[in-house]
Amino acid sequence: MLFGFFVEKHHSIIFNILWEMVVSSNIDMKINAANLLKAIMPYIDAKVASTHVLPALITLGSDPNLNVKYASIEAFGAVAQHFKNDMIVDKIRVQMDAFLEDGSHEATIAVVRALLVAVPHTTERLRDYLLSKIFQFTASQASVSDVMRRRERANAFCESIRALDATDLSANSVKEFLLPAIQNLLRDPDALDPAHKEALEIIMKERSGGTLEALSKAMGAHLGLASSVSSFFGDSGLLGKKEASEPVSPQPDSPKAVPPLQAEDTRFRRIMRGNFSEMLRGKTKGIDETNPSQ
Repeated sequence: MLFGFFVEKHHSIIFNILWEMVVSSNIDMKINAANLLKAIMPYIDAKVASTHVLPALITLGSDPNLNVKYASIEAFGAVAQHFKNDMIVDKIRVQMDAFLEDGSHEATIAVVRALLVAVPHTTERLRDYLLSKIFQFTASQASVSDVMRRRERANAFCESIRALDATDLSANSVKEFLLPAIQNLLRDPDALDPAHKEALEIIMKERSGGTLEALSKAMGAHLGLASSVSSFFGDSGLLGKKEASEPVSPQPDSPKAVPPLQAEDTRFRRIMRGNFSEMLRGKTKGIDETNPSQ
């Protein structure tokens, strides 16, 4: 609170000091300047961000020292998180393109993670920008020979895709970027964390129109069950075959109007009833066992 009040009342003094840090020859001073610029984002307006913060960050982003450069990338993510002004967003995109020009692994990860922070708060344009970049990166994922680097990249891409999936993506973005990026990532299972793989498969099915299997997979992921739970309850699974083999009893003809039957109990509802009732019974039993000892 006091820090925010001080920034609002004395921002001209603060930015004079920060600029001296930005143009300093001391590497630590420059990194600290980037961190301070990131910290003051919630306490300034778009005008101050445009006239003071962005020029300072652009200067830091062009520094030959990689630690200074990556500190500025993180600060750009904070700017994107707090401001939706078109001019600010355009400058962020231009600067992120500049960071990605060298094609280094570290710059790619830094840019993706910086923009990931802004995904829930930023504009549709910046979200589409990040999604399009992820699609481009995943298309060349197999060309990275180092497995550990592929895993680090895949983790960053998957986290971003999961965050983007929770926003209102346009149908075109889903078709052109989201689904192809997921397909690219799934082609490299060695680089995928099992939890990310499960999540990507669910997103793929839901965004492609899948319903039952996606719900079964979501259920398994939530309850900590194996991903094979969907195959058990699917049409080709054990339960599906059993249901298919059960004879259907004929309905007797009746001259009277037959009252409407209740909605057929779906497989998903049976999963919900079975698994959650077991969970509740287990939880109640655990509470009863611990109460006497208290």
